[in-house]
Amino acid sequence: MATHYYGTMIITVQGLELLIVDLKTLKPIERVHKELPVGDDLYGQQPISFELVNQMTSALRGFLQILNDYQIDNYQLWGSEALSRAINADFISDQVFLRTGIKLNWLSISEETYYRNQAVLVDLRQQKTKSHGKLIHLIGINSGNTTVTQFSELSFVYSSHYSLGPVKIAEDLQSLRQSAPNSMEVLRDYIDSKLADYQRLLPQEAIDGPSEVILLGAMPLSSLTIEGEHHNTLTADEFDSIFDRVVDASDQFLVEQYGIKEAEVPLLLPEILLLRKLMRLTQATSIHFSHNTVLDGLAINEAVRSGFSHYNFSEQTITAAANMANHYRVEPVHRQLVTKFALHLFDQLKPVHQLTPRDRLLLQVASILHDVGAYVDAHEHYLHSDYIIQHTSIIGLSVHERQLIAAISRYHSTTTPSEDLSHFQKLDTSERLLVAKLSAILRLADALDDDRQQKITRISVSVKNQELIITVFSNDNLLFENWEFSFKSRFFEETFGLKPRLKQRSMTSK
Repeated sequence: MATHYYGTMIITVQGLELLIVDLKTLKPIERVHKELPVGDDLYGQQPISFELVNQMTSALRGFLQILNDYQIDNYQLWGSEALSRAINADFISDQVFLRTGIKLNWLSISEETYYRNQAVLVDLRQQKTKSHGKLIHLIGINSGNTTVTQFSELSFVYSSHYSLGPVKIAEDLQSLRQSAPNSMEVLRDYIDSKLADYQRLLPQEAIDGPSEVILLGAMPLSSLTIEGEHHNTLTADEFDSIFDRVVDASDQFLVEQYGIKEAEVPLLLPEILLLRKLMRLTQATSIHFSHNTVLDGLAINEAVRSGFSHYNFSEQTITAAANMANHYRVEPVHRQLVTKFALHLFDQLKPVHQLTPRDRLLLQVASILHDVGAYVDAHEHYLHSDYIIQHTSIIGLSVHERQLIAAISRYHSTTTPSEDLSHFQKLDTSERLLVAKLSAILRLADALDDDRQQKITRISVSVKNQELIITVFSNDNLLFENWEFSFKSRFFEETFGLKPRLKQRSMTSK
């Protein structure tokens, strides 16, 4: 048995895909794709047909046989965000499990973007994909969604998501195009309307200027050629030349000249119009075609989890959270200090809390975002923080992880889970304990700078005789901090069985 082989599968609105990879080298061993026209039902607001579900489970049984042939028992199955929105998504998940024994894990659009980004970044760092520009936009286009992620010198800047894709566009405009005298103008106006706020909604961290685009996930566009030869890169002028030839071309010409599948021909015009608009908005000078998928990123993630690789992409999530905090005008010095204290407490209390590095990331994001609700109203701002976090995509986080972070932020202030049982009991037992531990740590960290005056900038932590001793270094009067700490520390004591005690030393002390 090859213990370093891993199988990852995904069901999307285009069909199913299996990737088998060697985790030691990240080399693909086998890739299998089964096309299914799920999008026709999905974007028509219809349940996915029983026959299509039968075909899904049949294809999955075939995938399982391939995995068995390789003697692989380390594998997972994922479902795309678009498919999770199907009216009968729960039925699909249940049928998949009953017929194959595999649990279907749903991905959020921010997770899909995150994993595709991972695959591209690994390629760029290994110089498999040549890109010499300092500013890069990764544009991911699938059937119903488009994401734009900006990197500068391979460092994450921001990510935006739009409910816009070629299948969705085609479905939305099907009836209108039949009656419109100029379907090209209709398509152009439709796309322009959906992207009208692109510039206005960019975060303040966004970098302006010429960039290179790396295109991910696009279906017919990956078949584009120049003079009969396949190119991985097109200049903006070459792309415009192809655009001019394609927009008025017959279906037969597109199939013969560009090798586009007949089933994908109706999607080409929406997709190429969408990409052209995005290239204008991102000031693209060239476009690179990448064949990396969500599965490639999931394989990299598994290699990291299993200890075969040491890549760390969590900075994308942290930066996205900081962008969000800036958008909601969270006071930066306070949030940085609270985050610093919370992470220090987490690290020093590892033998006590027994939590994971992933839990540490959840605490870090909650620390950055715990005050976003004050943008709505300072009164009971923790309730507004809960709502905002739950309803805002953060790259790299699942919907469920956002719910956990929202709950941690909800309990950072005056309310505790024991006083809010109707909300807290929605979580299962293990998650309640996780939220209680992390929110108790965040409450202590927040108490150390509750008045936003940064009287304390350095702490040390020790555990002695059932006490958590937090030594703070400050020359200021800390009467308010001691009072606030005494109030907020009660929940920590209830959660961990340790009584927190604040001890002050002067800044000159070593």
